[in-house]
Amino acid sequence: MYGFNSAVKGLIASQRGLYVTNHNLNNINTEGYSRQIVKQRATDPFNISGVGFLGTGTEIYDIERVRNSYINLKYWNESAPMGEWGIKKDTLMEIEKLFSEPSDSGFGKYIDDFFESLDNLSNNPSEDSYRQPVKESGIALTKHINETAKRLSNLKKETEFIIETKIKQVNDIGEQLVSLNKQIHSLEIHGRAANDLRDERELLIDELSKIVNVKVNESDSGKYKVTINGITFVDHDYMTTMKYVPEDENNINSPKVLKWANGNKVNLKSGELKGLIDLVDGDGENGSYRGIPYYQKKLDEFAKGFAEKINEQHRLGYGLDGSTNINFFDYDEKNPASTINIHKDIIEDVRKIAAAGEDGGVEDNKNLHKIIDLREDKDFFSEGMSKGTPDDFVSSILSSMAVDSMQANRMEGTQTIIMKNIVRRRQSESGVSIDEEISNLVKFQHAYVSAAKMITTFDTILDVTINRLGLVGR
Repeated sequence: MYGFNSAVKGLIASQRGLYVTNHNLNNINTEGYSRQIVKQRATDPFNISGVGFLGTGTEIYDIERVRNSYINLKYWNESAPMGEWGIKKDTLMEIEKLFSEPSDSGFGKYIDDFFESLDNLSNNPSEDSYRQPVKESGIALTKHINETAKRLSNLKKETEFIIETKIKQVNDIGEQLVSLNKQIHSLEIHGRAANDLRDERELLIDELSKIVNVKVNESDSGKYKVTINGITFVDHDYMTTMKYVPEDENNINSPKVLKWANGNKVNLKSGELKGLIDLVDGDGENGSYRGIPYYQKKLDEFAKGFAEKINEQHRLGYGLDGSTNINFFDYDEKNPASTINIHKDIIEDVRKIAAAGEDGGVEDNKNLHKIIDLREDKDFFSEGMSKGTPDDFVSSILSSMAVDSMQANRMEGTQTIIMKNIVRRRQSESGVSIDEEISNLVKFQHAYVSAAKMITTFDTILDVTINRLGLVGR
């Protein structure tokens, strides 16, 4: 009977090997799936006195999931920076589109048109037909500034909405991890492998690691812990949530910050969420990232500085109607770029454009020339990093944007290459190979057929022994 039992064990072992191979082939396109292999060993031999040990067959003692923890660690460590710089690259591309430089619809073109209209008027200061284009080009310039400010504000709101979405995604992943931890622990505490559930759990960590920087630790007892920048996010069957709320929760207008459920601030090292928060909060001050607020601030500085300088000279001149001390531009101090426009007095009467100098004659264009000369004034903007002419100021904004965009592209490109190499290594170890699985299929099939033949052989032997021996003497 030992031979028969050995053959049965071989049959069962081969059958389980076929099941595992079939499972691998069925999941070849399943995201996050790790191939599984059967661990087979000889069963304990039977000791025959005076003869030795007689083999008793084989058994499948484990179904192992092929996954390299070191490669997992590398993947999770590098995924967060890729997520951060990918977000920054995409958003900076949107900001570049808003400024539309260089193009026929950018700041340079509107500034050119405005000063060109002033130059044309300087040749015909007494003609209303030349004053109208000055008003229209001024309106076009201010509307472009208004529209750019509005789009930057909308982009910031959209980015804040994405932050809310990412936080909900992080909290949802945390809940799923807690649920999977409970399932895996309850299965494996009884000695059963939860390979597919572990794959599902690590796929969630893959997703989470792109949003925030994570560390994972599994104790010898199977307790699974996930931390975000050193703070526990999931402690096996318990998790804490994130929220994006005003820093002063009693003042809904205060700047929003990322907090844990207990009210402590969340500090992130990298990840999509870190990139989004940098874009929403970064004003470039004290070494902070140059995000959307930085470009909003620069646009406000340009609108205010441009209006003040033109107004300062315009107030010194005289209109055709003898009016003086009139501003050309108007704006709200709190939101210069959003509110800058042509002064209502000029909107109502273009004769109030102060072309004349001190004598105030109808053909006098002295003040216009002074306004036109301001374009080349190196002290037009005299504060901060954007000193110089209006064109210099715009160029400095575009230069900062180009540097930031180049950095984001370079960093995202580097991380993409690193991630591709890690994914390739992970796939080479954990991915399902059709050739390898077909080879295993043939191997287990032949073993199964051989075990079946052994059973047939032992059946024949037993049939002869029991039913046919002794028939000769009857």
